[in-house]
Amino acid sequence: MEPDIASVAQAIGEPARAAMLLQLMDGAAHSARALATVAEIAPSTASSHLRRLCDAGLVEATDAGRRRLHRLAGPEVAQLVEALAALAPPRLPSRMQPSPPAGPLLRARACYGHLAGQLGIDLAVLLRKEGVVDDLAPGETSAVRTFDHPLLVTLGIAELPGPGPAVRACLDWSHGTAHLAGKLGTALLTALLERGWLRRRPDGRALRITEPGRRQLGELGID
Repeated sequence: MEPDIASVAQAIGEPARAAMLLQLMDGAAHSARALATVAEIAPSTASSHLRRLCDAGLVEATDAGRRRLHRLAGPEVAQLVEALAALAPPRLPSRMQPSPPAGPLLRARACYGHLAGQLGIDLAVLLRKEGVVDDLAPGETSAVRTFDHPLLVTLGIAELPGPGPAVRACLDWSHGTAHLAGKLGTALLTALLERGWLRRRPDGRALRITEPGRRQLGELGID
């Protein structure tokens, strides 16, 4: 039987639900009220939209005490959203709209647990040029060739335990090229945040590069 892609497209194809999915691309769990604020709708309306996304298998909900939190159902959903964003015109909720040509979302943002935007692309280019990872087309996977690289050594990344691909090339919708996902992409974003080179912004998934981060990245060849 042919897959029913129309049902998934109908679940995504409503501006409020699309805005919620974009917010959930930060990899965190959010309440219905927080997602309603992002989508600029009432909390009561958000609940029905979230049920539709859950029924379509795009979002999962869990209870955390008195709160019900929502997150993307898995990395395959994040890949779908990122692929759609690469094809879509820049029509985002007003407070998430980047300021061309170099808004916060374009510079650095979380993409379901890994780093995207210009900084994510710059790190991918550096690690490809210096033989740490292969030159991959979006969606392709590979291993890490060596951990003996100044960036990985400085960030304390010496292994990548757990299941899943070590490296996956993820299409970056804002620049039309690939950044690094997979376990390496997650390890990079985690280390950059833990060392204070990046900070999460209060709203949305854009990330701020700190002054220590700029200095350290500059010493490693990232402008």
